[in-house]
Amino acid sequence: MVENNTMEPPAKDWLDKAHEFFRLSVLDGAALVSVTTFILFYHYQFQSAHIPGTDGFYHIKYAYMMRIEGFLSNFRWATLSLWYETFYDKELLYHVYLIPFTYFKDLEYGAKLGTTVLGTFSITSFYLILRFNKIRFAEIWWLLLIFSGGYFLYRNNVPRPQVLSIVLALWTIHFVINRMRVSLFVISVIYTFSYTAYFLPFVFACIMAGYLLVFERELEWKTPLTALVGMLVAMLCHPYFPNNIIYLYLQNFYVLWQASQGGGIDLRMGGEFGPMTTRKLLEVNTSVILPYAAAFFFALLRPVRINKQTKTLFFLSLALIVLTLHTKRFAEYSVPVTLMFCAFYFHHHIAELDVVTHLRESLGRTLLVVGIGVAILTVLGVRSYRDVAPLFRVSETSYKGSALYLKKYAPKGEVVFTCDWDDAPALFFYNHKNRYIVFLDPNFMYFWKPQVWHKWNDVSFGHFGKKTYKILKEDFKVNYGACTSDFWKLRNLIKRHPKMKIVYSDRGGYVFKVN
Repeated sequence: MVENNTMEPPAKDWLDKAHEFFRLSVLDGAALVSVTTFILFYHYQFQSAHIPGTDGFYHIKYAYMMRIEGFLSNFRWATLSLWYETFYDKELLYHVYLIPFTYFKDLEYGAKLGTTVLGTFSITSFYLILRFNKIRFAEIWWLLLIFSGGYFLYRNNVPRPQVLSIVLALWTIHFVINRMRVSLFVISVIYTFSYTAYFLPFVFACIMAGYLLVFERELEWKTPLTALVGMLVAMLCHPYFPNNIIYLYLQNFYVLWQASQGGGIDLRMGGEFGPMTTRKLLEVNTSVILPYAAAFFFALLRPVRINKQTKTLFFLSLALIVLTLHTKRFAEYSVPVTLMFCAFYFHHHIAELDVVTHLRESLGRTLLVVGIGVAILTVLGVRSYRDVAPLFRVSETSYKGSALYLKKYAPKGEVVFTCDWDDAPALFFYNHKNRYIVFLDPNFMYFWKPQVWHKWNDVSFGHFGKKTYKILKEDFKVNYGACTSDFWKLRNLIKRHPKMKIVYSDRGGYVFKVN
């Protein structure tokens, strides 16, 4: 690769920038991209009327509670969790974003529509960033992104805050590579109020600074400092300060350590924390791997001058790919950033291409290349659709029956024992008059009091045998419990005990009462 030190475009005043943004957003293809993406994502999202996964139930109901109760200074619905003593709304702005969608009578519909809108904006942001950086044929890279297969498109379309994080991460990268420090400061502040991984702007800026120092012999400290100051200012101004300091460590370091079972304990965490094998990476990311491999091929056979923005994107994509191999949840960033690097790199090969002249001189070769490209895009599109659509054909949650039973019969404020950490969100969605054990992440309980987690885990799996009644009554102080049907050993213990009984059951789960 040959160096070109061009870094920053000529400065424009705010009126020129506003005009350019309007032109690119409305008049130059982004509107069509947005509408097309929205239609596709809406189609995916409404393969069924129900929320995919479990976290979305919590997020939309939390936004609803914010609407009717105002700012929530605590989370009274989690009783044996770090949230009970030191609550922190780690996705505050995401929940604020969801509030308008809670006005729909059907909260599931509101959650799905809000996700469709935000997911559409993430893809449109990718396209706009390419246009702002004057990347040619941005539409082709947009197509590759929306044909990028199951994992990224699923993560980009579930009612969870990482969808907003994808949007913020893409714009952060745009501001970093172009050293737009005022914008970087603003987005660092917004990020800190929106998602747990709010240090990403600082990390991205440090990667750029490291590349410049090692390969360009250029000391760039202003951009990382800008991101760091924005993050620190927002942390200090956060309404949940200083609780956010605890969760910065807990959710970004402690959780990943526990996910790799560094603590020697299986906390039954979500599959997203597991590693992505090389084979899986190749299977689900074909639309990314093909241009990425082609970029290396062209770099060896036809080296061209590339600028610092492109080189920075290469190192960013490489870092994110490595992280994805370690923890597959990083695929939501590695896929669009890797495609962005490819778009920037191949732009250098075609920047001076006169399409009309090229068609006249080599029509046959051009038609062959176009034909191959269309065939590849068609195959990728069909394959991507077959991978993604079934992921959203979900049934009604198995917790609904249990939640409605508890809502009718359990006293208000009653603590309900739950057998798994992902039981509470759907129970809370249908029944917020009762309280539960732990929400969303078992680390919130384990980090708080490991001995409580061990006892809770052993009760759930029926390890205490006849002692179960005494522990439920005296240690957990519960009169009701709700578990899914896979906790059959505990169910059998309850059936055999004279002071406990199953008061409700369906195919999804059961409710028991401790007399």
